[in-house]
Amino acid sequence: MSDLMARKGDLHAENFGTYMDNHGILNFDVNDFDEDYVGTFTWDVKRLLASLNLVCHRKCFSDEEIKRILIICVEEYLKQIYEFCKHTKNEFALTLRNTSGKIKELLNKARIKTNTECLQSWTTVQDFERKLTRSKKAQDVDELLRADLMHAFKKYYDTIPDIKKGLDKRSYGKGKYKIKDVVSRHSEALESDVILYMKPAQKSAISYVVRNPSIDEYFKDDGLRIVLCSYAMQASTPEWLDYTKLDGVSFVVDADKSHSEDLDWSDIDNFQDVIEVAPYLGRAMGKND
Repeated sequence: MSDLMARKGDLHAENFGTYMDNHGILNFDVNDFDEDYVGTFTWDVKRLLASLNLVCHRKCFSDEEIKRILIICVEEYLKQIYEFCKHTKNEFALTLRNTSGKIKELLNKARIKTNTECLQSWTTVQDFERKLTRSKKAQDVDELLRADLMHAFKKYYDTIPDIKKGLDKRSYGKGKYKIKDVVSRHSEALESDVILYMKPAQKSAISYVVRNPSIDEYFKDDGLRIVLCSYAMQASTPEWLDYTKLDGVSFVVDADKSHSEDLDWSDIDNFQDVIEVAPYLGRAMGKND
């Protein structure tokens, strides 16, 4: 057990992006924690390097160029681990203050996004109230399912801090994979509304490899596993993240993030751009160990 720790599980080159922390600071970090579990630290390193290798091959880089990119990524990972060993209380985050190039560009792209834009992509305002827009992605639910959803939301509601309570539930909609709800904070301004979603918590693929009764008992609820691993691996705890159950199935609950931008490799083509991005991937990976 001593060589096992929280692992990303699916740390590939496209599982990075931006989010805004609870202090209003934009972070570049790993994202998508559905596969998180415990395992040896080398798994994430190998997974990221294999993925980065494939990305570079698709961009027709030479073997020597790819080797240089992978070495730089690992070196920065090791440097970050070493820094944490020297300064155990050191808090580290990749932000606008300590990034450059394509990563800073990504953070700035997220910076100019607004919550209003996020709300407009899913909702409309009718009679001065925000409602989910009915479409192929968001449809009405029947009364039976709505009652189940309300019960599931109540269980989620009971887990969140008191400062967030007093939310006004507006309406429900059902997507193909996610169930969405519009709530408001302690404000009458519609621009402060938040879209919460519930998505099924899938079983981690790593759990089929790491077979340990004590771990299985601790992570018997996959929603709880995803939440705990997200807390452990992100620089700042997501404001709305938690979990609930619906018809015995565990669901992760979170908010649609207006300042979220995924790392897009289609916009990172030349060698110099990749060689500049690779160190940030290594540091982000090291930050999560």
